[in-house]
Amino acid sequence: MMQELRSPERPEQERRQRDELHRLVEPFLSELAAAHACPRLFFILLEPEGRAIQTCLGVNVPADFVEAIGPVLVEGGPILEALRRGRPLPIADVVRAPQIPDPVRAYYASLGMLGLVVVPLPTVPAVLIAGREHPFTEVEVNGLMAAAGRLAALLAEQEEVARLRAAAERSAAEREWLWGMISAVQDPVVLSDERQRVRLANPAAERLLRSHPEDSPGKRYAVELNNALLAPALAGFAADPGWETGRELTLVDPVEGEELLFEVICRPVTNLRTGERGLVAVLKNVTDLRRAAEEVRHSLSELERAGEEARRERDWLNLILENVADPIVVTDPAGQIILMNQPAERLFHPPREGAVDRPNTAYLANDAKLSAFLSQLGLEAATVRRGEVQLQDPDTDDVLTMSATATEVRDALGQVTAVVTVLHDLTKVRELERRTVEHQLAESEKLAALGRLAAAVAHEINNPLEAIKNALYLLVTRMPADDPNRAFLEIASRETERVAAIIRQMLGFYRQAPRHQPVDVNHLLREVAALLERQLRRHRVALALQLSPHLPPVMGSGDQLKQVFLNLFLNAQEAMPTGGALTVTTHLARDGERELLLPGEWIVVQVQDTGVGIPEEHQHHIFEPFFSTKREQKGTGLGLWVSKGIIQQHGGQMRVRSRPGRGTTFIIALPPGASDG
Repeated sequence: MMQELRSPERPEQERRQRDELHRLVEPFLSELAAAHACPRLFFILLEPEGRAIQTCLGVNVPADFVEAIGPVLVEGGPILEALRRGRPLPIADVVRAPQIPDPVRAYYASLGMLGLVVVPLPTVPAVLIAGREHPFTEVEVNGLMAAAGRLAALLAEQEEVARLRAAAERSAAEREWLWGMISAVQDPVVLSDERQRVRLANPAAERLLRSHPEDSPGKRYAVELNNALLAPALAGFAADPGWETGRELTLVDPVEGEELLFEVICRPVTNLRTGERGLVAVLKNVTDLRRAAEEVRHSLSELERAGEEARRERDWLNLILENVADPIVVTDPAGQIILMNQPAERLFHPPREGAVDRPNTAYLANDAKLSAFLSQLGLEAATVRRGEVQLQDPDTDDVLTMSATATEVRDALGQVTAVVTVLHDLTKVRELERRTVEHQLAESEKLAALGRLAAAVAHEINNPLEAIKNALYLLVTRMPADDPNRAFLEIASRETERVAAIIRQMLGFYRQAPRHQPVDVNHLLREVAALLERQLRRHRVALALQLSPHLPPVMGSGDQLKQVFLNLFLNAQEAMPTGGALTVTTHLARDGERELLLPGEWIVVQVQDTGVGIPEEHQHHIFEPFFSTKREQKGTGLGLWVSKGIIQQHGGQMRVRSRPGRGTTFIIALPPGASDG
């Protein structure tokens, strides 16, 4: 943590080190170049691994020197060879010397460095490179080697100075951080020596123990009194073997003049540089805590009386709860159950005795589901939340659909003190709804078939009736007005018109469409799934809804579309007598989707099962009336015929895709928005 706090100072330290290196090395190199008649003299400091140049400076250093020799440094050359040998490497002719890499021969020659000597610095990954147009003598090489040794000593000295400076800066920074931490502590903190004299005190302690000449006499007296009280207390801590335990100390507030009660906690410390020992004391202000304790004791008797009254009210409440048939659960604001009646205990609380071998999985699952439901109440602004919860009967393992009403109970200050949840079993209600819907579905299929039959009969009667009407019209128009038989023909013509009107009414009754309004397809599918969930689970059918969000509404009859989906769900369940998977998906499709028969934008609903499938020879007849693949005359053969008629009335499409033994998929496509159906 301390290193991270000091990290912004590192770039500044590195910059100072580079400046110090230039200040130290450049004058040395200038004198050395003049002494050995070297027009070019370089100092190269490598990275610790010796594969890259860290610093390059000296006399007449070209601007592109590092770029020129840096890429070939890892391939070898005179620099790495001199470092590896640990002694100078003189080169008489860079053009012919094998130690010079080919890519930089011409570069060295262009700098006038035909004669070259590379001198490694001892204990430092650095070299001196001296170059001129003629070779160096052995005496000059030895002189450069001696100079390299002196330069290495200078660098080592400079590095030691930099290390000491950095250590001093780190130490100063750490002291500043340490004092900053102590000053930030709200409680008084003092450091005393072996004579119990205060050596250091944070601002909170100075407020109690330090005075100034401009302070009032009363404040100075209070400070003197505090010091007089603190010194013997610290001495007692130092002398008592049990000094580590906290003790109480009463001081005076120099500003307010009130007594302050502190808990004093001491720890011994030792100055590692001087060996001096002392005590660090932290004074924890417990004045308010002591006053609160007194108030608690004062209120205890009142609480006991109130507790007795609360016990009587609790008895009445328990009596009421035990006589309510629905499960009632009372939880605290954290969601922990604090009270429940016997019907709720059967769902949430395992029995204490008996049924030892029965696992508690159902009870734990019910508790988790109720907690999840109540957690949503805390996220909403309303004080009452209603919804449904799926619980498990611990005795039969049946799934129970419960309506839940959770109400917050608030005190006089508006704080939530409890949440009362009343549960009501909807399982039988849902079963009754399901049977009612199935009965209505069967009745609607019969009525639709009867209406279709009546329409067909009316259509067949209408054709000869039109011929009779035309014949009567011709007879009436050709017969004289004074003919006595004309009145009978007119009677026959009027009655024929009346029969035609009755037939038109029959056709209109069959073709009348329900009132259309915006319908949420996903919502209808969820309602059907809720109605059939228990029945599907009983037949070991796993239902999965994969509904695309934000679908546009469909203009149509919600009851009729719900009838279609219910029929498809029931057909899928009957197609899987040994169980399986039923997957329902929705999405918004556009032109080009292969499942669509017509172009445009469609809301597509797919109902896919893993049942026995439909034989290929039957797939072309399943939408015909009175055609059924169900055994033992279980089906009427009208469900899919009626369903397809409803979809077509909504301007939609309905298709089937099936493979025997692999399952069946019904595809329904409905137009979004307004419909001409």
